[in-house]
Amino acid sequence: MKTKITQNLLLSDASSQNSKISLVPWFITGFSDAEACFSILIQYNVKYKTSYRVKAIFSIGLHKKDIGLLEEIQSTLGVGKIHIHGRDSVQFRVEPVKELQVIIDHFDQYPLLSAKIADYILFKEGFNIIKLQEHLTEEGLLRLVGIKASLNLGLPDSLKEAFPKVVSVNRPEYTFKGIADPH
Repeated sequence: MKTKITQNLLLSDASSQNSKISLVPWFITGFSDAEACFSILIQYNVKYKTSYRVKAIFSIGLHKKDIGLLEEIQSTLGVGKIHIHGRDSVQFRVEPVKELQVIIDHFDQYPLLSAKIADYILFKEGFNIIKLQEHLTEEGLLRLVGIKASLNLGLPDSLKEAFPKVVSVNRPEYTFKGIADPH
């Protein structure tokens, strides 16, 4: 039997034959505000045209005892994979461009409420560069490095050394606008 709190976080689609149960979209947004990470991976690799492998990643990492919650998020969004990530942790990750579009659509419809929205805005900008395959050009790669420089913790030392003249983009400003939904 589900508790009242759990029932409030679930939606039931009685119109489907299987009666699919999914999480309330605002819950996913609120949980992501606390636990998710929007990142852009840029790794040196001579096999690629620009000598750099690039991909956008949305992830949520939790203790392994909470894998059920990640499974509910995965089921509700219909994308991503869950990986063992260390001895006691698991991670829900979304990497393919088509699947990341689901993530972008979700957060455009149900916007983040904390300062994490600045990371999302930068992530979305980087995602669009990748989606349009502009990262395969030197100019696009440099734009992506500039975005990564302002995202999360900024550039690792290896990218600072490889791109010493890169200019980081301005980080979007954040203003709390209230809570749209209690979930």
